[in-house]
Amino acid sequence: MTFLFQSLLTIGLPLIALPLLIHLINLRRHRRVEWAAMDFLLESQKRNKKWIFLRQLLLMLLRTAAIALVVFMLAGPVLQFQWGRFFGKGTTHHLVLLDDSYSMSDRWDRSTAFAEAKRIVEQLLDQATKQPGDQKLTLLRFSRAGELAAGAEGEGLEQPLSRQSHEEIVAKLNRLSVAESDAGPMETIQAALSLPEPTEDETRLVYLISDFRKEQWQNNPETGELLSQLRQQAAQLQLIQCVDQSRPNLAITSLEPESGIRAAGVETWMQLAVTNYGEQPAEVVAATILQNGHKLPAVQFEKIASGETVTRRFRVMFATAGAHQLQAKLDGSGFFQRKGQEQGDAVEIDNTRYFACDIPAVFPVLLIDGSRDGDDGYYLRTALSPGGSSKPGWNPEVQRTEFLRQHDQLDKFAAICLLDVPRLDEPEVAALENYVEQGGGLGVFLGPRVQKTFYNERLYRDGEGLLPMMLDVPTQLLAVAEPGTPDIKVSDHPLFRIFGGQRNSFLSVAAVNFYYAIDSTWRLPESGVTSVLASLRNGAPYVVDKQFGDGRVVVQLSKLSPKSTNLGSWSNWSLNPVFPVYANELIGYLSASRRQSEQREIGTELILKLPEAAYEPEAEIRQPRSKGGETIVVTPNVEEGQYVIDAGLGEVSGVWEFEVRPRQGNVERRLLAVNVPPGEGDLHHLDREGLARQLQGIDYKFSLASQMTAAGTSFAGFRLGDTFFYVLLGMLVVEQWLAYKTSYHSRPIKSV
Repeated sequence: MTFLFQSLLTIGLPLIALPLLIHLINLRRHRRVEWAAMDFLLESQKRNKKWIFLRQLLLMLLRTAAIALVVFMLAGPVLQFQWGRFFGKGTTHHLVLLDDSYSMSDRWDRSTAFAEAKRIVEQLLDQATKQPGDQKLTLLRFSRAGELAAGAEGEGLEQPLSRQSHEEIVAKLNRLSVAESDAGPMETIQAALSLPEPTEDETRLVYLISDFRKEQWQNNPETGELLSQLRQQAAQLQLIQCVDQSRPNLAITSLEPESGIRAAGVETWMQLAVTNYGEQPAEVVAATILQNGHKLPAVQFEKIASGETVTRRFRVMFATAGAHQLQAKLDGSGFFQRKGQEQGDAVEIDNTRYFACDIPAVFPVLLIDGSRDGDDGYYLRTALSPGGSSKPGWNPEVQRTEFLRQHDQLDKFAAICLLDVPRLDEPEVAALENYVEQGGGLGVFLGPRVQKTFYNERLYRDGEGLLPMMLDVPTQLLAVAEPGTPDIKVSDHPLFRIFGGQRNSFLSVAAVNFYYAIDSTWRLPESGVTSVLASLRNGAPYVVDKQFGDGRVVVQLSKLSPKSTNLGSWSNWSLNPVFPVYANELIGYLSASRRQSEQREIGTELILKLPEAAYEPEAEIRQPRSKGGETIVVTPNVEEGQYVIDAGLGEVSGVWEFEVRPRQGNVERRLLAVNVPPGEGDLHHLDREGLARQLQGIDYKFSLASQMTAAGTSFAGFRLGDTFFYVLLGMLVVEQWLAYKTSYHSRPIKSV
């Protein structure tokens, strides 16, 4: 026999001593009184002493047994023999919550956390099928629980257990592998709570099998509240931890262009970030880079400290327009030194990251030139597209301010620049704000034609508009006595990388004569959305950046053209030898959010939308190699004049390929890169004591998978609570009768 609530036995069994304690206390209350008739009573007591003692002893045993029976009944007795069928109710429902997130691929020696979890489930099944009574199993995997919590029907719900079904379930269990998601316990517990409540004759036992990662369990009161609700529906809650220590792990957490992808034939700087989740530093880390399947030079990381994320830059160039992909991969071995031996990281899934993009021949850029002679537009257009053999990848188009009213035309431009524009009409301002808010980039170059009042009232708008600061008046930068002091001081922002290091001499030839001063009442906001990227030698801001919605605005407070104005020449900035590089970096920075590559995370919907008028109603989807590289032919749905190609949820990482057919032209390929969510590779977990602190007030049993064997205790069988209750009622009736017989009662006096 076993008990569902063994903790109640510890609390309740000492209460068995209450009858004896009360009897001893009553003995101390007796007083000896001498009186004449006592001799006759003593003689009678001597003759009946044994029978009186026997009845009193039996009465005490009955009272003691009654208390013990109440404790046992509340502790939930379960009889695990066939004879229990005649005494109790016997439906046992095993509810298993199985963590299959990719941190469960944590490996050591010849095992993994998920292999340990499957061993425990198989052991549970083996025990359950050997027990008497009806047995049922519900298996909820973390990666699938979200669908069940949303009301969808899933796998493994209330399967009856028998010898035959046991073999089938074990076979399915052996085929299970770790998912690539970072699914946590909350949705799984919610799915368990959505199941029908236990029936009157059902014993529900809940097993939560996980690695209990600190990121998901620590300081998460909502999980504790849900687990408490689940405990109220179950006869017992058992937490089984599949790891006994935190192992070192590296992960590639980012692979993306530094300032947006560039056009075909233009070099693009990529950033590769690697995070060390281990306790020891990782040394001599190399990442292999594949571009469209061809190997590039490896990216080296000399040392990555514990808990640190290190980013390295590398250059790629996509020679032709169209779909392209990149893959970065760590070999996963020999990164860590422990006790004089090299040790690899514990999780392999997060050692690979993918990138996919569709490269155009050029990116269009809109230049709104408000200068009197169109000179600002000339210098910027020449810097972005000098002609000849140079391929910067930009196609600048110079227009007047009226062009901004064509709202439907703005979305095609990678960035928009305002060059000494005096003012804008209200529809033009609204069009610009909408463009930037939706992720566009706006560059503003001031000049003598700028109307300060309009810019402050409509573009700055008390900090709510596009302009990052309030303007004052054009001001002259006075000369200084110290020769060689540059007029411009730049930050370490990527925009000014060309001025760093040994090439810093380019700043010495940059001269600024006039600039727009900032209103004295303006202060840099503490929100962090506005920052000064470059300043003048007198400390006045020169280039200011602001985040507006999903886009950016960069303002240069001086005229771009070096030509003379009423005040004279404002600056020679556009004549600087590296100005074309700066101009390209500026447009790249502004347009980065509009030139995002097609990146997704595991578990997100993979949907591609195409205009119905331009494409045929058929598409082929080729899945990544990790899913067998299978090709699926689909017929898209039509929504508002667009074909919607739905590949479902991205459940495996890799590059998904969509092959579509234009009504005119050749077959096109579109690529979507799907990556594992970063962070799941942090293998720090809560131990027994840590879980106890997080789950205070919840009655559960904790076990380590490594310490559980096939001979462990099973809680399947027949519940004897009702049987104990009826026995208790009968025992109380006997106790009352015996108490009456044992006590003294005077006979009623008959009236004459």
